[in-house]
Amino acid sequence: MEQKRKLGVLLAILSVLLLISGTFAWFSFTQRAINDRSGNINFEEVGRLHDYFDRDSGNKDVFAENFGDAPILVRVKLLEYMEINGESLVQADPQEVAEGNAVQPIKEDTGTWTPWTPGASGNTVGQRVGPGAVFNARARWTVGWQPRAATDGSGQLNAPYFMPTFNRARDNHKTAAAGDGRDWTQSGEEADTSASPNGTNAGADATGVTHPGNGTDGYWTNGSTATSILGTPPDTEDGTHTARQTVIQDQPVMLLSQWNALPVRNRVGNFWVVDPQTGWAYWANLLFPEEATSFLLDQANFSTSGIRGDYYYGIKAVANMVANTDGDVSALWEEAPENHSDLAKQLVDEVRNGLPILGEMEPGQTFSMRGTQYRYLEDKGDGNHLVQTANFHQITTPWNIILGVEGYNGSSLDGAAKNWYNNLPSVIQRQVQPVQKEFTGAGADAYIFLNWFSNDARWPSGVIPVVGTPRAFILDFEHPAFTAALKNDFAEVDPNGEKKAFALSIAEVNKLSGPGKAFPTMNSRNMTGGWTRTPFNETHSWMLSGPDAAAGSGTFNVVTHWTNAAGVFPQALSMILRDQDGAWTSSI
Repeated sequence: MEQKRKLGVLLAILSVLLLISGTFAWFSFTQRAINDRSGNINFEEVGRLHDYFDRDSGNKDVFAENFGDAPILVRVKLLEYMEINGESLVQADPQEVAEGNAVQPIKEDTGTWTPWTPGASGNTVGQRVGPGAVFNARARWTVGWQPRAATDGSGQLNAPYFMPTFNRARDNHKTAAAGDGRDWTQSGEEADTSASPNGTNAGADATGVTHPGNGTDGYWTNGSTATSILGTPPDTEDGTHTARQTVIQDQPVMLLSQWNALPVRNRVGNFWVVDPQTGWAYWANLLFPEEATSFLLDQANFSTSGIRGDYYYGIKAVANMVANTDGDVSALWEEAPENHSDLAKQLVDEVRNGLPILGEMEPGQTFSMRGTQYRYLEDKGDGNHLVQTANFHQITTPWNIILGVEGYNGSSLDGAAKNWYNNLPSVIQRQVQPVQKEFTGAGADAYIFLNWFSNDARWPSGVIPVVGTPRAFILDFEHPAFTAALKNDFAEVDPNGEKKAFALSIAEVNKLSGPGKAFPTMNSRNMTGGWTRTPFNETHSWMLSGPDAAAGSGTFNVVTHWTNAAGVFPQALSMILRDQDGAWTSSI
């Protein structure tokens, strides 16, 4: 019973592509999953397998959609079977079968079919290896998805469009099978197509067609709308839907060994990773709400050259979609007596832990994302959080040496921060919220014209107004020298803004300093050294000193000895990230 309860958290969906008896008629089937959940499981899987198939062109789009409100983990296994004149092309050694070390494929038992286990080819996968290599001469697949011209003539398409599922019932796992695609029953019996032998009478549930579309490549385009082709709930509950794009594929489909060779910062993202030990292909990221994976399988062509007699070829896709919980993930490894590789478990672990739950953090807490240390600064509200790199050696740049630019916006520092963001792993970029395209309080409106500059003992040219001790830890914003623009310069989420990294302002550093805040002491602010985005006047800028005994660690300073702030300093950078109750999704 315990094992059954663990298996109950798995969403298993099957899709089967069949080439029937000596003809060019291709049929595609998907299978509904058994809803076998224990009553004490609070999370119900909210993934839907999509299977768009066109038998004439061989277009075969297999991918998964998350229609729920929490991230899930996804893996898919593709299995194949082929026979000629009733004899399977894969013949297992009878002795190995008898000893339980091999399985003889049987057409009627799809659980015995041969897993797709490709070999490496450059930075992606190539032809099948192992028992399935016998299919290479006949079954030619295209996996993953490559940018191509949009079928509507709108230019290059970086991610395909799909029609979101019309079945959003969490206890019903009928698949979205379109075109020549077919949804099988859970028993594995072929859907009844007797009313239309070629299986084209879409809309009749008996044929197994559950989703609109003709299954051809690029059928859905920007702005396409559709309603359910089935007239009964749950397939009609959401009415008209508008086509959306899958996520952009970050990297090609690859093997676990290739994934393991990637830099740590690139190992979590939107792409598929195949474990050749078991045949499971893992989505190398959490699949977030309202997202769909890129295509695992994009094209499946079959060659009949030289065949004499009857032939049969089938593909079965088994999808597991589980919640990101310890119990549900453990069921992935215990679901069947498979020899799961340690690297597969490592991949899932990195996916699960690559994105921390920011809403549970305290100001000043440090954490790691894809090989870089960050510091949590503050909760900005509505699931948005301000973070900063935990050391100031991310970039080294002058404040500004660009002629004609007199403030932070468009400065050397602004450009370097944006360039740093553009090189972040995509899994982090997707969670960055847009902020102001141009910050106020970052130009002439923030200037201070009183004759004082620095708190650094080496340049005692003036006194910066401060509150309390230590000196130059917290600025006295009640002092009339501080302009309103300077005091009110805070980064905020702006749907019309831009996603980027940025330097903190003097106002933000001041707000974040003090007991119970991100920088409770001057020493805690040491690693925040570098430029702020706030100018002092047309030739000088504010900065935070790093650990420098002569200057005084973590102090506010105005740079006075580098004309036009041309000096080069290491820099810490900040971003606003979206994290709503642990569900990492930008929402913008």
